[in-house]
Amino acid sequence: MSQIEFKVGDKVKCAFFGDKIFTLTGHDPDGYLFIEYEDHSLSFYRDGRHSKFHTHSSLLLIGGEKPKTKVKVVRWMNIYPQWTSCNFLDKQAADTNAKDSRIACVELKGEYEI
Repeated sequence: MSQIEFKVGDKVKCAFFGDKIFTLTGHDPDGYLFIEYEDHSLSFYRDGRHSKFHTHSSLLLIGGEKPKTKVKVVRWMNIYPQWTSCNFLDKQAADTNAKDSRIACVELKGEYEI
């Protein structure tokens, strides 16, 4: 089954129509997406299947998957001889919540994609 969740506005090719490019239009309350073709429309599940009996998507997203957004995270953590603290959003909060036995305050940086 497709790992892509198609959305309204996506440009797609459909296995039923060769190289013709369609724009997915609005969905009904059940979550179906549509492509308009001449005087009718075809409905698809959000995973691109035309029917619940299909095992694979009938749609191909043009341009591949949408680019992921990189998110940067910065946190601060107090380090103690026998344990570490929870993380804090900024150094001031870590300093404010520090205990006398703190041996370090460490900045943690990370990045992930969504």
